[in-house]
Amino acid sequence: ESRAVAAYLVNKYGTDDKLYPKDAEVRARVDQRMYFDMGVFYQAFGDCVYPIMFGGPLPEQDKFDKLKEVLGWIEGFVAGGNFAAGTDCMTIGDIALVATYSTVKAAGLGNLQDFPNCEAWLENCSKLIPNYEKVNGEGAQEFGTYYKNLL
Repeated sequence: ESRAVAAYLVNKYGTDDKLYPKDAEVRARVDQRMYFDMGVFYQAFGDCVYPIMFGGPLPEQDKFDKLKEVLGWIEGFVAGGNFAAGTDCMTIGDIALVATYSTVKAAGLGNLQDFPNCEAWLENCSKLIPNYEKVNGEGAQEFGTYYKNLL
C-alpha cells in the first residue's frame, strides 16, 4: 500500500518532519487525508471509470454526483491556499491526493473549473513534487487518454 510505504520512508529517511509531522494532531490530519484519498476519493473516482475500463456500461449519474461531492470536500481542505491537512507545507497526504486528483483531471471528470482551490493546490503541489511529470503527470495523462478513448 503506497501510503504506508510513504509514511515508512519519511519516518526512516526524512531529514525533518515537514512531509509527515510528528505533532500528533497534525499527523492525525495527514493520516486522515491519506485514508480519505484511499477510501473515499479514489473509491468515488473508481466507481466512475472502472466499469467502463473493464468493458461495462457508463455508470449511473449518482456515481458522478458522489465524485462531485467528494471534490467539494477537497475544495474545502485546500481553501485559503492551505495544503490538504491545513499545514503551511506539503505533506504525504497532499502527495496521495495529488495522484488521484491529477488522474481525475486527466480523465476529464468532475467539472474541475468548479473547484478553483483544488486547481491552485494541484498547480502548487506539482511544482513542489520533485520530477512531478515523470513520477505522476505522465501516468495520469496515459490513464486519462485510455479512459477517454473508451468512451
